[in-house]
Amino acid sequence: MLVRPSYVLGGRAMELVYSESDLKDYMERAVQASPDRPVLVDSSSRMAIEMDVDAISDGKTVVIGGIMEHIERRVSIPATPPARCRRGR
Repeated sequence: MLVRPSYVLGGRAMELVYSESDLKDYMERAVQASPDRPVLVDSSSRMAIEMDVDAISDGKTVVIGGIMEHIERRVSIPATPPARCRRGR
């Protein structure tokens, strides 16, 4: 499952935990870093992929500047071009 402080969307404070002991370790560190902030716990399908899309629009036309896939291990590693996202899927 994915755990992160409530005040961040990703980055270094976000982690994937795979066991109860991983979760306990994360919670101890999170409480020390920010005792008054909640920790969000999220889970998703093992088949899911996380993508970031950078785009700009003038209200009529959308231009996509980049697509980046996050390769999840212990931390999120951005990769471009995305390996598992193909045109037409």
